[in-house]
Amino acid sequence: MKVVSDLMQTLPFLKFDDTVTKARQLLREDDFRELYIQDAAGHLAGIIDISDVLMVTETRSNLTLASLMREAPFVYGDTSVEEALQVIRDARTDSAGVIRQDGELLGAVLLSDLFPVIISRQNPTGLIEDYMTKRVVTCREDDYLYRVSAMITESGYDALPVVRGEGNEIIGIISRRELLQGHIRNSIAAQHKTPVQLIMVTPPIIAFRGDTVRDAAGAMIKHNIGRLPVIEPDGSVIGIISRQDILRALSLSGEYE
Repeated sequence: MKVVSDLMQTLPFLKFDDTVTKARQLLREDDFRELYIQDAAGHLAGIIDISDVLMVTETRSNLTLASLMREAPFVYGDTSVEEALQVIRDARTDSAGVIRQDGELLGAVLLSDLFPVIISRQNPTGLIEDYMTKRVVTCREDDYLYRVSAMITESGYDALPVVRGEGNEIIGIISRRELLQGHIRNSIAAQHKTPVQLIMVTPPIIAFRGDTVRDAAGAMIKHNIGRLPVIEPDGSVIGIISRQDILRALSLSGEYE
Protein backbone atom coordinates (compact mmCIF):
# COMPACT_ATOMS: atom_id res chain seq x y z
CA MET A 1 0.00 0.00 0.00
CA LYS A 2 1.38 3.40 -1.00
CA VAL A 3 2.83 5.73 1.60
CA VAL A 4 4.14 9.28 1.38
CA SER A 5 7.63 8.30 0.14
CA ASP A 6 6.03 6.71 -2.94
CA LEU A 7 4.40 10.02 -3.92
CA MET A 8 6.90 12.60 -2.68
CA GLN A 9 8.07 15.30 -5.07
CA THR A 10 11.36 17.16 -4.93
CA LEU A 11 10.51 20.86 -5.06
CA PRO A 12 12.84 23.85 -5.24
CA PHE A 13 13.55 24.83 -1.63
CA LEU A 14 13.98 28.34 -0.32
CA LYS A 15 16.04 29.71 2.58
CA PHE A 16 14.53 31.93 5.24
CA ASP A 17 16.85 34.78 4.20
CA ASP A 18 15.86 34.54 0.51
CA THR A 19 13.88 37.47 -0.84
CA VAL A 20 10.23 37.65 -1.86
CA THR A 21 11.45 38.37 -5.39
CA LYS A 22 13.06 34.93 -5.60
CA ALA A 23 9.98 33.20 -4.22
CA ARG A 24 7.73 35.05 -6.66
CA GLN A 25 9.87 33.98 -9.61
CA LEU A 26 9.83 30.30 -8.59
CA LEU A 27 6.10 30.24 -7.93
CA ARG A 28 5.39 31.85 -11.29
CA GLU A 29 7.64 29.49 -13.23
CA ASP A 30 6.51 26.25 -11.57
CA ASP A 31 3.02 24.92 -11.18
CA PHE A 32 3.07 25.01 -7.37
CA ARG A 33 0.94 27.01 -4.98
CA GLU A 34 3.30 26.58 -2.02
CA LEU A 35 7.03 26.27 -1.44
CA TYR A 36 8.95 25.17 1.63
CA ILE A 37 11.66 27.05 3.47
CA GLN A 38 14.79 25.56 5.06
CA ASP A 39 16.91 26.91 7.84
CA ALA A 40 20.72 27.05 7.58
CA ALA A 41 20.98 23.37 8.59
CA GLY A 42 18.51 22.17 5.95
CA HIS A 43 15.67 21.61 8.42
CA LEU A 44 12.08 22.57 7.67
CA ALA A 45 11.56 26.17 8.78
CA GLY A 46 8.23 27.16 7.24
CA ILE A 47 5.99 27.46 4.21
CA ILE A 48 5.24 30.29 1.81
CA ASP A 49 2.04 30.56 -0.23
CA ILE A 50 1.74 32.20 -3.64
CA SER A 51 -1.02 34.47 -2.35
CA ASP A 52 1.27 35.73 0.43
CA VAL A 53 4.02 36.45 -2.09
CA LEU A 54 1.84 38.18 -4.68
CA MET A 55 0.29 40.43 -2.03
CA VAL A 56 3.72 42.00 -1.51
CA THR A 57 4.21 44.93 -3.85
CA GLU A 58 7.17 45.06 -6.20
CA THR A 59 8.62 47.98 -4.24
CA ARG A 60 8.90 45.78 -1.12
CA SER A 61 10.27 42.70 -2.87
CA ASN A 62 13.57 42.92 -1.01
CA LEU A 63 11.78 41.61 2.07
CA THR A 64 13.08 38.26 3.25
CA LEU A 65 10.87 35.21 3.57
CA ALA A 66 11.45 35.12 7.32
CA SER A 67 8.91 37.95 7.57
CA LEU A 68 6.22 36.07 5.61
CA MET A 69 6.68 32.35 6.22
CA ARG A 70 4.19 30.40 8.30
CA GLU A 71 4.40 27.18 10.25
CA ALA A 72 4.53 24.32 7.77
CA PRO A 73 2.51 21.11 7.86
CA PHE A 74 4.77 18.08 7.67
CA VAL A 75 4.76 14.29 7.44
CA TYR A 76 7.37 11.53 7.28
CA GLY A 77 8.24 9.16 4.47
CA ASP A 78 6.37 6.26 6.04
CA THR A 79 3.23 8.28 6.80
CA SER A 80 0.11 6.76 5.29
CA VAL A 81 -1.85 8.53 2.56
CA GLU A 82 -4.79 8.92 4.95
CA GLU A 83 -2.68 10.53 7.68
CA ALA A 84 -0.97 12.85 5.18
CA LEU A 85 -4.35 14.00 3.88
CA GLN A 86 -5.51 14.61 7.43
CA VAL A 87 -2.50 16.88 8.00
CA ILE A 88 -3.20 18.75 4.72
CA ARG A 89 -6.91 19.07 5.52
CA ASP A 90 -6.26 20.45 8.99
CA ALA A 91 -3.64 22.92 7.69
CA ARG A 92 -5.89 24.02 4.79
CA THR A 93 -2.95 23.72 2.40
CA ASP A 94 -2.40 21.96 -0.93
CA SER A 95 0.67 20.08 0.27
CA ALA A 96 2.74 18.94 3.24
CA GLY A 97 6.50 18.95 3.68
CA VAL A 98 8.23 15.58 3.98
CA ILE A 99 10.97 15.43 6.60
CA ARG A 100 13.33 12.99 8.27
CA GLN A 101 13.03 12.31 11.98
CA ASP A 102 15.70 14.95 12.62
CA GLY A 103 13.69 17.60 10.75
CA GLU A 104 15.70 17.59 7.52
CA LEU A 105 13.48 18.67 4.63
CA LEU A 106 13.36 16.04 1.87
CA GLY A 107 10.52 17.19 -0.39
CA ALA A 108 6.75 17.60 -0.37
CA VAL A 109 3.67 15.58 -1.06
CA LEU A 110 0.87 17.27 -2.99
CA LEU A 111 -2.87 17.03 -2.42
CA SER A 112 -3.30 16.62 -6.18
CA ASP A 113 -1.18 13.45 -6.09
CA LEU A 114 -2.74 11.99 -2.94
CA PHE A 115 -6.33 12.67 -4.01
CA PRO A 116 -6.68 9.98 -6.73
CA VAL A 117 -5.18 7.40 -4.35
CA ILE A 118 -7.66 8.06 -1.57
CA ILE A 119 -10.62 8.14 -3.95
CA SER A 120 -9.56 4.76 -5.36
CA ARG A 121 -9.54 3.35 -1.80
CA GLN A 122 -12.76 4.88 -0.53
CA ASN A 123 -16.25 5.55 -1.82
CA PRO A 124 -17.27 8.95 -0.44
CA THR A 125 -20.99 9.31 0.12
CA GLY A 126 -23.19 12.36 0.31
CA LEU A 127 -24.26 15.12 -2.04
CA ILE A 128 -22.24 18.08 -3.23
CA GLU A 129 -24.64 20.54 -1.59
CA ASP A 130 -23.69 19.12 1.82
CA TYR A 131 -19.98 19.87 1.36
CA MET A 132 -19.70 22.78 -1.08
CA THR A 133 -18.51 26.25 -0.10
CA LYS A 134 -21.36 28.69 -0.57
CA ARG A 135 -19.22 31.81 -0.57
CA VAL A 136 -18.41 32.28 -4.24
CA VAL A 137 -16.21 34.97 -5.76
CA THR A 138 -16.98 35.47 -9.46
CA CYS A 139 -15.90 37.83 -12.19
CA ARG A 140 -17.58 39.00 -15.38
CA GLU A 141 -16.48 38.45 -18.95
CA ASP A 142 -15.70 42.13 -19.50
CA ASP A 143 -13.67 42.57 -16.30
CA TYR A 144 -10.08 43.55 -16.94
CA LEU A 145 -7.40 40.97 -16.28
CA TYR A 146 -5.45 43.14 -13.85
CA ARG A 147 -8.56 43.53 -11.69
CA VAL A 148 -9.30 39.80 -11.81
CA SER A 149 -5.70 39.04 -10.88
CA ALA A 150 -6.13 41.21 -7.78
CA MET A 151 -9.40 39.43 -6.95
CA ILE A 152 -7.72 36.01 -7.13
CA THR A 153 -4.82 37.13 -4.96
CA GLU A 154 -7.07 38.75 -2.35
CA SER A 155 -9.54 35.85 -2.22
CA GLY A 156 -6.85 33.17 -1.99
CA TYR A 157 -8.66 31.06 -4.60
CA ASP A 158 -6.81 29.55 -7.56
CA ALA A 159 -9.63 30.15 -10.04
CA LEU A 160 -12.84 32.15 -10.44
CA PRO A 161 -16.02 31.38 -12.39
CA VAL A 162 -16.72 33.87 -15.17
CA VAL A 163 -20.39 34.86 -15.35
CA ARG A 164 -22.67 37.02 -17.44
CA GLY A 165 -26.14 38.50 -17.14
CA GLU A 166 -28.32 39.31 -14.16
CA GLY A 167 -28.65 35.62 -13.34
CA ASN A 168 -24.87 35.16 -13.07
CA GLU A 169 -24.85 32.41 -15.68
CA ILE A 170 -21.47 30.71 -15.83
CA ILE A 171 -19.66 30.89 -19.18
CA GLY A 172 -16.06 30.09 -18.30
CA ILE A 173 -13.26 29.81 -15.76
CA ILE A 174 -10.21 31.99 -15.23
CA SER A 175 -7.37 30.56 -13.17
CA ARG A 176 -4.13 31.80 -11.70
CA ARG A 177 -2.34 29.54 -14.18
CA GLU A 178 -3.55 31.58 -17.16
CA LEU A 179 -2.69 34.86 -15.45
CA LEU A 180 0.90 33.82 -14.74
CA GLN A 181 1.80 33.35 -18.42
CA GLY A 182 4.55 35.74 -19.47
CA HIS A 183 2.73 38.02 -21.91
CA ILE A 184 -0.39 38.03 -19.72
CA ARG A 185 1.69 38.99 -16.67
CA ASN A 186 3.10 41.92 -18.62
CA SER A 187 -0.40 43.04 -19.61
CA ILE A 188 -1.54 42.86 -15.98
CA ALA A 189 1.51 44.77 -14.74
CA ALA A 190 0.81 47.53 -17.27
CA GLN A 191 -2.91 47.50 -16.33
CA HIS A 192 -3.97 47.07 -19.93
CA LYS A 193 -7.72 46.93 -20.43
CA THR A 194 -7.70 43.30 -21.57
CA PRO A 195 -11.02 41.56 -20.82
CA VAL A 196 -11.22 38.15 -19.18
CA GLN A 197 -13.19 36.69 -22.08
CA LEU A 198 -10.05 36.67 -24.25
CA ILE A 199 -8.24 34.04 -22.17
CA MET A 200 -10.90 32.35 -20.00
CA VAL A 201 -11.24 28.57 -20.32
CA THR A 202 -14.45 27.35 -21.93
CA PRO A 203 -16.55 25.35 -21.54
CA PRO A 204 -16.28 25.25 -17.74
CA ILE A 205 -16.28 21.89 -15.96
CA ILE A 206 -19.23 22.15 -13.56
CA ALA A 207 -21.29 20.21 -11.06
CA PHE A 208 -24.86 20.39 -9.76
CA ARG A 209 -25.85 20.53 -6.10
CA GLY A 210 -27.62 17.16 -6.36
CA ASP A 211 -24.58 15.36 -7.79
CA THR A 212 -22.70 13.05 -5.48
CA VAL A 213 -19.34 13.81 -3.89
CA ARG A 214 -18.02 10.78 -5.74
CA ASP A 215 -19.12 12.36 -9.05
CA ALA A 216 -17.27 15.57 -8.18
CA ALA A 217 -14.12 13.70 -7.17
CA GLY A 218 -14.19 11.74 -10.43
CA ALA A 219 -14.47 14.92 -12.50
CA MET A 220 -11.55 16.52 -10.64
CA ILE A 221 -9.36 13.49 -11.24
CA LYS A 222 -10.35 13.16 -14.90
CA HIS A 223 -9.66 16.81 -15.71
CA ASN A 224 -6.84 17.34 -13.17
CA ILE A 225 -8.53 20.33 -11.55
CA GLY A 226 -8.85 21.29 -7.91
CA ARG A 227 -12.36 22.71 -7.76
CA LEU A 228 -15.71 22.75 -9.54
CA PRO A 229 -18.30 25.52 -9.71
CA VAL A 230 -21.68 24.24 -8.52
CA ILE A 231 -24.58 25.56 -10.56
CA GLU A 232 -28.36 25.53 -10.76
CA PRO A 233 -30.06 24.15 -13.92
CA ASP A 234 -30.30 27.74 -15.25
CA GLY A 235 -26.50 28.07 -15.09
CA SER A 236 -26.29 30.38 -12.08
CA VAL A 237 -23.38 29.71 -9.73
CA ILE A 238 -24.38 28.80 -6.18
CA GLY A 239 -21.21 27.27 -4.75
CA ILE A 240 -17.75 25.80 -5.20
CA ILE A 241 -16.60 22.33 -4.25
CA SER A 242 -12.87 21.67 -3.93
CA ARG A 243 -10.60 18.76 -3.11
CA GLN A 244 -10.37 20.19 0.39
CA ASP A 245 -14.16 20.08 0.73
CA ILE A 246 -14.25 16.46 -0.38
CA LEU A 247 -11.66 15.49 2.24
CA ARG A 248 -14.36 16.17 4.83
CA ALA A 249 -16.39 13.30 3.35
CA LEU A 250 -13.56 10.78 3.75
CA SER A 251 -12.19 8.66 6.57
CA LEU A 252 -8.69 9.98 7.30
CA SER A 253 -7.99 8.34 10.65
CA GLY A 254 -4.85 6.60 9.39
CA GLU A 255 -6.43 3.25 10.21
CA TYR A 256 -7.89 2.53 6.79
CA GLU A 257 -7.20 -0.98 5.52
